Amino acid sequence: MVADVISGLHQAVAGSARQLGAQCSSGCQVIQDVADGWEGLCLGLQKLNQSTTAEVCRAACCSDPTCEVWQWGSMRNEAASPLGICSTGRGLECQSERFDALLVRAGQRISHGTVSETIQLEKGRWCGGVGMKQAGVRPLSATGTYKAEVHACRQVCYDDPGCSIWEHSTQDGCWYGYSDKCSRSFPEASTMVAGERVARACGSGVKTEEKTDYFLVFGIIGFVAFLLFFCGVAGVLCKVLGRRGSGKGSNGYYRDEDEDDEEDQDDERPSALQMAQMRGAYGSQYSYPAGRQAPMPMAGVNYAPLGMQGDR
Repeated sequence: MVADVISGLHQAVAGSARQLGAQCSSGCQVIQDVADGWEGLCLGLQKLNQSTTAEVCRAACCSDPTCEVWQWGSMRNEAASPLGICSTGRGLECQSERFDALLVRAGQRISHGTVSETIQLEKGRWCGGVGMKQAGVRPLSATGTYKAEVHACRQVCYDDPGCSIWEHSTQDGCWYGYSDKCSRSFPEASTMVAGERVARACGSGVKTEEKTDYFLVFGIIGFVAFLLFFCGVAGVLCKVLGRRGSGKGSNGYYRDEDEDDEEDQDDERPSALQMAQMRGAYGSQYSYPAGRQAPMPMAGVNYAPLGMQGDR
C-alpha cells in the first residue's frame, strides 16, 4: 500500500512537470533573433548536442524553464551542413567576440513564464538599442518625486513577456525591452535612478538579488581588528609585568640600584672574627674603615690572633 502511495506521488509530480513544460513551451516568446540581425554570440552556454537541427535546438530550450538563449551553428568549413552544434543556457555578454571557428547560423533569446529573478542595474549606466522602447510613464510626479513612477515602470516590464530589462530616468522617463548595450556614455545615464535586468521561468515567484550589507561587513571586520589589537596589548603587558616581577627583592618590593650597592658593600665588609685577627696581627691601631660600624663580637668564637690560636 505504501508503494502504491509513493508511485502515485511520483506520477503526480511527473504530470505536473510535463504540464509545466508544456506551458513554458507554448509560451516561448522570441525576444531577440539571429534572423533579425541579433549577433547571438553569447557566453555561458552549455553544449547540448553536437549534431542536430535548429528546430530541435529551439524546442529543447523552450521546454527548459531555465533556458533563455539557444544557439545553433557549425564550424566555418561545415557551413553547408544541415546539422550543427546546439548550445543552450542563460546567455551572458551576447556581443562578445568569438575566438573560435564557430559560425552562429541560428539562435534566439526567448522568454517563457513569469518573472523569476531580477538583478538591479548599476546607477549611472544606461542601456540602449533598437530593443528598447519608451513607456507612457512620466519622469517625475507633480511633487518632484519618482518613487511611484519607478514602480509603474517596473510593472510595465513585468507585464510584458518580451521584456528582459527596464530603466527609469528622471528626465527621459521609463524605457523597457531588451538590450546588450549598456554604457555610461549614453546621455540618459546621468539621470538614471533605477532599473533591473529580468529573468523569467515557469511557476516561480520573483526573486530579487540581495544587496550586500556593507555596514554589517565592515562592522565584523572592525570587531575582529579590535580583538586582535586587544590581544596584542594584553600580550605586551603580560611580558612587562613578568619581567618586573622577576626583579623583586627579599622584602617584596622592587630592587633598585641603591639596594644593590648596599649589598655589594656588605659583601666587602670584614666579619667580627676577621677584625679581631687583624687587630692581633697588626696591633690595636687597626680600626674599622671610617663611616662603617664595626660588627659586634659573637659569643663562643675565638678572636685570638692567627699566630696565637694554636697555643691555647
